[in-house]
Amino acid sequence: MNYPIPSHIKESFQLADSNNSEYKVKGKLKCSCGTENFNVYQSNNKMIVKATCQKCNKEISIFDAGKHGWNGFVCKYDSLDRIQLFKKVICEKCKEDAFVISMEIYSQGKQDFIDECVSNDDSFSEEDWVNGFEWICISLSCAECSNHSENWMEHETM
Repeated sequence: MNYPIPSHIKESFQLADSNNSEYKVKGKLKCSCGTENFNVYQSNNKMIVKATCQKCNKEISIFDAGKHGWNGFVCKYDSLDRIQLFKKVICEKCKEDAFVISMEIYSQGKQDFIDECVSNDDSFSEEDWVNGFEWICISLSCAECSNHSENWMEHETM
């Protein structure tokens, strides 16, 4: 089964649901070292989100609206302020900074990408369809107190 897991997070994305399809995937971030606890940083009003593993300090770019999704990847539309500083996300309840990161990613599907992009632009390949997703939703759960921020960041990329 083909799931719309963008190539930039594929190695860190762990499926969390059996109801995944070509049009919707649900999962969570897991570092290659095995941990699921991350510090989260955001910039440009959550249009750039990255995570740093609490155990090995590996940095993972989760979402960058200027590079990922339909507008960033397919249309190459980037209006973000690249010099804006990142802000570390802190739990509103306990003030700690370690989170488990869950994600939902929605796609128009592989055939739609092939029809829209591959057949009209030879710089795209069929495998690129996972990077032209239409919607991303990130939820955070504090590793310390379990305070859950459902839909902490939601962005339609088309």
